[in-house]
Formats: sequence, C-alpha cells, structure tokens
Amino acid sequence: MPGRIEDGAEPACTLSSLSMRRSAFGGVLVVAFLAISRPVAAQGFEVLGTRAQGMGGAFVAVADDASATYWNPAGLAMGAYFSLLLDYSTAKAEPDDPERAGSRSGSTVAFGLPALGLSYYRLRMTTLTEVPDDDDTVRLQTLITHHTGATLVQSITDHIAVGATLKLVRGIAATGLAPAADRDDLLDEASDLVGSASNKFDADIGVIATTGHLRAGLTVRNVVENDFEGPGGPIELKRLFRAGVALTLAEGVLVAADFDLDRVPGTVGEERNIAVGAEARLLQRLYLRSGFRVNTLGDEPAGARPVVSVGGSYAVFGSMIVDGQATLGSESGDRGWGVGARVVF
Repeated sequence: MPGRIEDGAEPACTLSSLSMRRSAFGGVLVVAFLAISRPVAAQGFEVLGTRAQGMGGAFVAVADDASATYWNPAGLAMGAYFSLLLDYSTAKAEPDDPERAGSRSGSTVAFGLPALGLSYYRLRMTTLTEVPDDDDTVRLQTLITHHTGATLVQSITDHIAVGATLKLVRGIAATGLAPAADRDDLLDEASDLVGSASNKFDADIGVIATTGHLRAGLTVRNVVENDFEGPGGPIELKRLFRAGVALTLAEGVLVAADFDLDRVPGTVGEERNIAVGAEARLLQRLYLRSGFRVNTLGDEPAGARPVVSVGGSYAVFGSMIVDGQATLGSESGDRGWGVGARVVF
C-alpha cells in the first residue's frame, strides 16, 4: 500500500486513497502526464516567521532573533545575546481562476547566539494548476523540505556582519493529476500524493550593515539550487535573492521594507514582491506590528496579490514572548495566520 508524501515512498503518478473514479482517471492519464511534465520551481520566501509575516514580510534588515537563521543569518550578530524560537504559520491562495490555487506552511525550532545558530524548519508548498488544453484536469504538486542547519556569523567591522547557514535538506517531491473538483478538497488530497525523498546539501548567505538608526541587509537563500526528483519530474528549490532596509524612528519603533531581486515561485504563479512593515512597542510588554505586500509582476496569473498583515507580541514571563499574526486581503494573495513563542535576552 503506497505511503503518504511525508513517508518518502517510491514514485507514483496518481493520487492514492481517492475515490475509485479518480483512481481510474489517474491511471488513464499516466502516459499523458509523463509526456507533459517538466522541471518546475517551488517554495518562495515568505513561508516562515510569525513576527516577520506580521510586518508583511519586511524582515531581511530587521532579523534580530533566532528567525535570522532563516531570514538573514548575519542578523544574529546584531541581535539578542540569546534567542530560542518555536514558530508555525500557514496560508492559502485561491484566485478567481477555478483551476489554480495554492497553500503553504512552515514550522521551526531555532536557537541563536551572536556568532552561532542552530535550526530546524519544515516548509511545505502545494500548488494546483491547470493542464494545458484540458479543462477537466488539474495538476497537483507538493514539495516538503526539512532543513537542519548550523549558522556561523562573522563581524567584519563594528557595522558590518556576514553569516551563512549550512544545512542538510531532505526534500520530498510529488506530482499528480486529478479531475477538476473543489479546490479546497484537491489541496487537502495533495497530502495523499506518493512522493520521492532525497537528501541534499545547501546554504543560505546573508550580510547586514548598520549606520546610526539605519540598517540594510541582503539574503541569498538556497545557494546550490537543488532539484528534488519526484514522480513526473524534478521540483527545483530555487535560489532566492532579497534585500531590505530598516529604520529606527524612536526607541521601540521601526519601519522596514524588503524587495525581491528576482522572480520568486509563489503559490499561484511567479512573483517579485515589495513588502513594507512597521513594529512599535506600545507598553512595557506589548508590541504591535503591521505591513503590506504586493507583487510587482502584475501580468502573472494572480496579478498584484496585495495583502495586509497585522500582528503583535506579548511578554508573558519576562523574557518569554508570545507572537501572533494574521494576513488578509486579496483572495489570490497568501492569506493565513501564524503563532510563535520566543525566549530572548
């Protein structure tokens, strides 16, 4: 009996555990599916980090806690002396096109010191797209990656630091065809796709610079740009480039902006995002944040995909902080929520 995608079972080209009608349908389309398959890219940048997503994803120059191991490894050098993070977030995009949708999730446990970080995070992206010249068929694709990494940071001067997260990535890739149906049901059924698992080495690199109240950062994720073989062809973990700036306006108040420097594979098409966000300390234990994000590739299937995020943090016990965020807006945008807990001092 075939396993689920998390089990890393042998390749197959149809959905498992579906109705008899869908199983028969998938069997008929095996040959056609293989014929039209091609390498595709998956997993964008804004998958992980409740605090970051509460600022709309404007975080490359802000990263000053253990989530820096993901957003900008160099940020550890200019952050807290000790940081421990547990975090989970999820989102879904459902544009007007009934044959296109996507969902994603990310979870992490990470630990950071100014010169060293350790992290594990799991990212999942599932996409639903149309099959050319066939209105009755949709393609489901899922890539799950488990990243286990060690982050090393070096201060070049008092104002510039560089960092790298060296990581082992276990990727589980799966693709299948199904008859067109309710999009939510199809995205849920994507977890029944039988996938192939493989292990690859990769790295993320970051730099951050400060001068006065201004910070600037640059992150390159997935430097190796690995392919993970799955049924129907490889799924690529694309190299991502992102720059950001952050400005402290007053004690406990900052604004930030991030810019994708290249096209990024998103849940419902390619995107090149601009994100702007702000964070403010309102009370001794309370932080509020907000932000928005828009896709500058307006000619993509989902268009501009504007979304607005709101979030907050509350210090429950001294250095223990609880985070939450919600992302709202365009149905074609990644709308969702996240929760996390941090220990910082």
